[in-house]
Amino acid sequence: MFYGMQLMDILSIAAFLFWFIDLIAKKKTDALKAPQNILMLGLFLAFLLSHAAHTYFAGLTAAFTEFSKVVILYFLFVLIIDSERKFKITIFLIVFLTFLLAIQGIYQFNTGYGWAGQPLIIDNIANTGRITWIGIFEDPNDLGLTLVIAVGILIAFLFGKAKFITRIFIIPILGYMLYALYLTNSRGAFVSLMATVFFYFVRKTKKFLLGGIIGALFVFLIFSFGPSRLAIMSTDEASAYNRADAWYYGIQLTKHNPIFGVGYRMFQEDFPMTAHNSFVLVMAEAGLLGLFFWVGLFYSSLKGLALVEKNNERLKNCSYGLQASLVGFGAAAFFLSRLYIILPYMLFALSASMANIQSRSCKAGLNLPYSVGVNTLTLRDARNIGLACIGVIALVYVVIKIAL
Repeated sequence: MFYGMQLMDILSIAAFLFWFIDLIAKKKTDALKAPQNILMLGLFLAFLLSHAAHTYFAGLTAAFTEFSKVVILYFLFVLIIDSERKFKITIFLIVFLTFLLAIQGIYQFNTGYGWAGQPLIIDNIANTGRITWIGIFEDPNDLGLTLVIAVGILIAFLFGKAKFITRIFIIPILGYMLYALYLTNSRGAFVSLMATVFFYFVRKTKKFLLGGIIGALFVFLIFSFGPSRLAIMSTDEASAYNRADAWYYGIQLTKHNPIFGVGYRMFQEDFPMTAHNSFVLVMAEAGLLGLFFWVGLFYSSLKGLALVEKNNERLKNCSYGLQASLVGFGAAAFFLSRLYIILPYMLFALSASMANIQSRSCKAGLNLPYSVGVNTLTLRDARNIGLACIGVIALVYVVIKIAL
């Protein structure tokens, strides 16, 4: 009887309304100070302005209706997870539920159908089946990226400070998740995994050479035993040329509409494929304004997590894991159009929640060093974000030149 009903939307809006009433009643406004909140609203505004600037009001309405759901889910994460206990419970739930997705994926691969009756997706390129789930995880790439996020968290606890029994539990769970990730046959997810592992060991050891060697070893193993589609990741492949064409098209759209872009979800209006790059996509559709806020979300999240890592031993493993997952997602986003799915915004929200928890703990006098800048966005930060945007554009331009 619930078939066709948007239950997630209904539950999210209802939860958001109840939270808003609670906010008004208790005057809990300190959670709104995280810089990610401003950048998130800025990105939302950029999407709206991308159509308003062209007086396309139907597109403006669609942008508001669609992306407001992501914004609501983002703020639910930020504002409800307001203590270390809630944060750790949330991390546990994310890993546990992702583990269930891995188990059902393995079941799907062995039987041909998943728990929801969904069949394998047949990949004509690799001539094999790819596991998937339903709803927001019906694309194997999205399922793969979800697994990578959980793997990043598990690696942080496996190689960080944790009880021996915790490590014993983590090892088989990690094995199941890596096998399920293999069965997604997602090149983007494996690129994300390689970046996640490499960054974690460099960050953990604080020595680029040592961490790089360890990370490179793991990356080599991942590449060697990765899906068959990894073997055809080269500039000679037709899809590589198609990606370069899409990136070039995105650059041209940005040149003609540099500030506001061509409009939310308008990239494919006159082009047969998506951008295959989230940074190019946001730049083309929401202009340099949208790119600034999108890159700023990565920057502010990584900055806040790094400060928490230095000042809060209890959240250190979580901080390492989220940093690695963010870098991994950013690497995948450079080759996949994943601008509008919930996964990156979930990571941004968890990062903002952690910064809020750290700031609140310091003010409560819990013997934690105060993290200067953990909940601020300065002019220097704005400059750094702008430089990062220039770096992204330059990298895209170099790749296009090499590919074409």
